Amino acid sequence: MSKKIIRLARWGMQAELAQIWQICFEESKRPTYYFFNNAFQPQNCLVYQIDGKAAAMVHMLPVQMVQAGGTVQGHYIYVASTLPEYQKQGCMGALLRAAAHVGEKRGDHFSCLLPSSDALYDYYSKYGYEEAFVTRFLTVSAQELSQLGGKAQWGQVVLGYSRMKALREQQLNTLAGSILWDEKAFRYAEGINGQYGGKLVASGKDGQGAYALCRYLDGEVCEVTELMADEISFPALAAQMLAKMPAQQYRLRLPDNGVLFPGQGQVQRFGMLRQISAVQCGETAYLGLPLD
Repeated sequence: MSKKIIRLARWGMQAELAQIWQICFEESKRPTYYFFNNAFQPQNCLVYQIDGKAAAMVHMLPVQMVQAGGTVQGHYIYVASTLPEYQKQGCMGALLRAAAHVGEKRGDHFSCLLPSSDALYDYYSKYGYEEAFVTRFLTVSAQELSQLGGKAQWGQVVLGYSRMKALREQQLNTLAGSILWDEKAFRYAEGINGQYGGKLVASGKDGQGAYALCRYLDGEVCEVTELMADEISFPALAAQMLAKMPAQQYRLRLPDNGVLFPGQGQVQRFGMLRQISAVQCGETAYLGLPLD
């Protein structure tokens, strides 16, 4: 009879866990090892072992959630994956239940995740996750950005991760249920985006600033996976996006209540939440800082 256990990962397991990632997501070695060399923390990883072999894993990245009067801690499920030969044996369901248990023990109030397909929304709903986050998707042309960028008064600037974190929190601190990330998450998000040819674009002046994480979907479309700017800062950012990531169209991901392009675009579900203890989550809660 097979011996099955769930355990926290340990240092030295990186190569075995990286193989799960590469096989399950048909991923190349370079971005996979970027994570394990720069962001892996064994205390934030649960592994399902069968006869001593890692069969499945989830990473529980620490995050905060906006609540009335402050924030509460939780975790974001990342790279949830099971080797093909062990799928449909209950490994992932057991890991998700274990993640909630471990999270409760360490003081987490919630677990959140971003399904990579519509079918996975149904799958995760079986384990207590509910649709909770939305994102507004809007495609604008290079010409539209150029018209805005012509009004720019600022130039390119290196904001730094602490400043990016502060800018993001300024925009989201009234959206109950929105997810906040730490500086390590910003560093990793920029780095993993760069593994796929993406860039972090930023602009600023006199203590103000804006940033966009950009990557190409193809030669004609640039996807802006997160954009934090207001009406004053956006023209300079638009000019930098055109210069650093030229494309014919730009597909923007925006918070639903954002001040940019009000009333435009399509609001879509974009993430799920499992409450470990009661939390407040508004209709426009934003997950963002995509690691998808």
